[in-house]
Amino acid sequence: MAGAHWVRAALQVNPYAYEGRNSPSTRFASEADYNKALLDKCDELGIELIAITDHWAIDTASGLIQDATARGVVALPGFEANTAEGFHVLVIFETGTAAADVNAAVGACGVTPGCNNGTVGQPFEDILEKMSDRGALVIPAHANVANSGMLTGRQGNPLAKLINHPRLHALGITPSVAAAQEQEAIIERRKPFDRKHPLAVIHADDISHPDALDSEGGSTWFKVSTLTVESLKIAVRTPETRIALADPKEETRPLLKEISWVGGFLDGVTIPLSPDLTALIGGRGTGKSTAIESLRYVLGLTPIGASAKADHEAIVSSVLRAGTVVKLTVEATSPRVQTFTIERSVNNTPVVKDASGTVTSLQSADVIGDVEIFGQHELAELASDSEKVASMLHRFQGNGDLTADHKATLARLKENRDKLARAEKDKVELEDELTDVPRLEEQVRHFQETDVPTRLSEVTRLNQDEAVFAEGRSRVADAKSTLTGLTDTQLAAKLGATYDGLDESPQADTLGLVRTATTTLADTLKSLATQAQAAITAAETAIASAATGWTNAVREQREDHAKVLRQLVEDGLEPDKYLATTKALEDLKAKEPRLISIDANIKELVASRKTLLQELTENENKRVEALHDAIRTANAATGGVVIVKPIAARDRRHIKTLIESAISGQRTQIMAAIDSDGFSTRAFVEAARKGQAELADKFSVRGAQARGVVDAGEALLRQLEELSVGNAVEVQLDIGAGTGTREFKKMDDLSKGQRATALLLLLLGASRAPLVIDQPEDDLDNRFVYDGVVKNLRELKGKRQIIASTHNANVPVLGDAELIVALEGSGRNGRPTDGGIGSLDDALIRTLAESILEGGPAAFNARQHLYGF
Repeated sequence: MAGAHWVRAALQVNPYAYEGRNSPSTRFASEADYNKALLDKCDELGIELIAITDHWAIDTASGLIQDATARGVVALPGFEANTAEGFHVLVIFETGTAAADVNAAVGACGVTPGCNNGTVGQPFEDILEKMSDRGALVIPAHANVANSGMLTGRQGNPLAKLINHPRLHALGITPSVAAAQEQEAIIERRKPFDRKHPLAVIHADDISHPDALDSEGGSTWFKVSTLTVESLKIAVRTPETRIALADPKEETRPLLKEISWVGGFLDGVTIPLSPDLTALIGGRGTGKSTAIESLRYVLGLTPIGASAKADHEAIVSSVLRAGTVVKLTVEATSPRVQTFTIERSVNNTPVVKDASGTVTSLQSADVIGDVEIFGQHELAELASDSEKVASMLHRFQGNGDLTADHKATLARLKENRDKLARAEKDKVELEDELTDVPRLEEQVRHFQETDVPTRLSEVTRLNQDEAVFAEGRSRVADAKSTLTGLTDTQLAAKLGATYDGLDESPQADTLGLVRTATTTLADTLKSLATQAQAAITAAETAIASAATGWTNAVREQREDHAKVLRQLVEDGLEPDKYLATTKALEDLKAKEPRLISIDANIKELVASRKTLLQELTENENKRVEALHDAIRTANAATGGVVIVKPIAARDRRHIKTLIESAISGQRTQIMAAIDSDGFSTRAFVEAARKGQAELADKFSVRGAQARGVVDAGEALLRQLEELSVGNAVEVQLDIGAGTGTREFKKMDDLSKGQRATALLLLLLGASRAPLVIDQPEDDLDNRFVYDGVVKNLRELKGKRQIIASTHNANVPVLGDAELIVALEGSGRNGRPTDGGIGSLDDALIRTLAESILEGGPAAFNARQHLYGF
C-alpha cells in the first residue's frame, strides 16, 4: 500500500534466552518452538513489526530476527537498558543494524553487553542523547510499573526534568496497572510538565509468551509508510494522527483508490490515492491541476462555478486532449465492499466496469456516491454566491437536485396549466360562436313572418336531424383522442416487463405479488383498450349506418323538397338563405351542451391544481428541512468558527424574467416587491386574483403596474405560482477565532481570502464524501490555514478521504498527509518524481517536499520537532 497506513507493532518482545520472570525457556522446549508460536500469534493478530529488546543484550535476538524475517515479520534489533535512576528504557535500532553496532551502543551506556539484568548504566539523559545520536528510538518502558517504571518513585521537578527533555517523544504505559501519581498531569502537559509538544503514549509491555500479545498492553498501532525506526520516530512525534492504542477501525466509506492515464499530458502515469489525505505537490506545469480535473472528468461531474467550468473544459481539450483515456479505480461499500473501474475517454461518456473488467450498466454515482471536487480558485468564485453555498450544503445531505417527487409535481403542474389553457381557449371559442345564436334567431323570426317556415318545415326538420349526426361524429372523435394513452403499446410493455433479480431474492414470493399486480394491470388495460377500441368502432359504424338509413328514408322527401324550393325561388322568398340560417342555428344549439362539459372539466382541473400546489409546498418544505439538517451538521462540524443560517435566495431573476416576458412598460414597483424580504410568489398571485386594490395594499404595486399584472391574467399567474424564491444561506466567519474573543462577520463583509476559508471549513466538516480540491491555499486567509483548515484535516483522519494539490507546506506537513505524490514536468509531459510517492516518514519524500513546497527548508525548519531538521 502506498503511503502511510496502520501497522500493529509489539516493541518489547523478549527472545528465547531472556532471563527473568516468565522466561520463555521455562515454558517452551526449544527456541524454534517459541519462535514459531510467537510468530504464529503475530500472524493471527496481524502484527507486522516487532522489536526484540533483551536486557543489555542483542546476541540473544539473532535467531528470532532470522525466523521473523523468513515469516515476513519485520524485526527491529535493540535492547532494554536500566538507567542510573533505576528505571527501564527500550532502545530500538533500525532493521539490519549489525549486532556489533548494537553492542557498541550498549557499551556506550556504560555497561558490558550481556551483563546481568539488574546492572545499571548511565543516567537517563545521557542514554537518551547518546542513543538518539546513534539513530535509535528511545522509549521509557512500562513507565507506570512500580520499581522499574520512570514515573514511579519520583515526582515534581526531578521528574519534570526527565519528562521535559526535548529528545523524549514517547512513554510506554502498562494499561493493566494503575496510573502513576503524575501520569495524568504529564499526558495533559500541566505544570511542571508543560512540554511544547505532547508525549506519545504507547503500549509495549514485556512479551515473553505468545499469549501476552493478546493483552491490551502488548501492542500499539502506528500509522507509517515503511516498517522502520525512522517511520516510528515520525509517528511518536505526531501521536494525534499516527498512534492508536486500540484497533483504529476506520469508518467504512466509498474510496477513490487509484487514477491512471493513457495518452495526454500524464500518459502512462498511475497515481495511488490514500483513504485519508493525499497531497499532490510539484511546480507549475507538472500536472497537479490536470490530475484534479481528470478526477472530475472521469466521474462526469460538472463544476459549479462558471469560471471553474471554463478552466475544466480548457484542461480537458488542451491538456488531456482527444483520445486520452482516464481510468479511476474505486472501492464501493454498498451493498458490499467491491472494486470497480470507471473509464472515460475524452469526448465520450464514463463507463463503469466491475472487478472482472465487464462493462456494467451502472453510473459513477451508483458505485462511489457523491464526490466533491473543486478546481483552482473555484472556492473564491463560489464563496460570494449564497445560493451556490446552499446548493453545496444540500448536496452534502445527498439531495442536491430536486427529488423525483418534487420534479414530478412540477411536471404535473405544467401539464395541468397547459390543459387549463386549452380548455379555457375552447370555452372562449365556443362562447364566441354561441354569441351568434341571437342574431340567427332574429333572422329566423323574420322568415317566420312569411309562409316560408311552413312550406319548408320538413326541410328544416331534416337539417336538425342531420346536425345530430355531425355532433355524434364529433363526440366519438373526442373519445378516440382521449383513449390514445390507454391504447399505447409502450405502456403495456412497461407494465409487463420482467423485474431483475426478483427470482433470486429470499423474498421472491412476496416480491412476486408486485409482478402479479403490474402484469394483471397490463392485461386489464389491454382488455379495456381492446373493448374501448371496439366500442369506438361500433359507435362509428352505428352512426354511419344510421346516417345511411336516414339518407335512404328521406330521399323521396328530399326530391319533393326540391320542387318546393324551386317554387319559393320563383316566388322571390329566398329559401336558401332561410335554410342556411336555420342550419347554422341548429348546429350552434347542438354545441351548447358541450359548454357545460367544458365548464365541468375546467372546475376539475382547477381543483386538481389546488392539490398539486399543496404537494409543491410540501416538497419545498421538505427541501427546507433538509437544508436545515445540513446547516446543523455544518455548524457542528466547524466548531463554531463558521456559522450558517438559512435565508431566502437573493437572486430572483427567474421570477423577474417571467414578469418581463408578460408585462410591458414600467415594472419598478413589481420588481421592488419581488426583491422584498418575505416575498412569496403564491401570496403575490393570490393578491393579483383579488384585484388591483389588494396588490396595492399587500405589495405596494399600484396604478398601471397593478393593472398590468391583473390584465396578464391566469397565463402569467399560473406560471408564477409554480415558482418559488428558493433557499440560500448566510455564512458568518468568526474572524477572532483563536484570539480568545469572538467576532462574527457576514460573508459580504469578509475579504476574498476569508470567504474562501469559511467555505473550505464548511466543505471539510459538512460531509463524509470524498473531497478533492486544487490548491486551496491560493484563496485562503493565511491566519486560518493552521488553526482552521489544518486542524480539521487532522481530525478527519479515518472519516473522510481528501485529495488536494498544494504548494503550501502547511497542508501536507501539518495536515500529516498519509500520501504525498511529488510531480515533475518536462513541458510535454508530467510524471511522479523517482521515489516521489510516499509519506513524510520517508526521508526521500521529506527531501522532495522540502525542496518543492512553498517556504523551502525554512518552512521545514520551523517544524523541527516533527521532522528532525
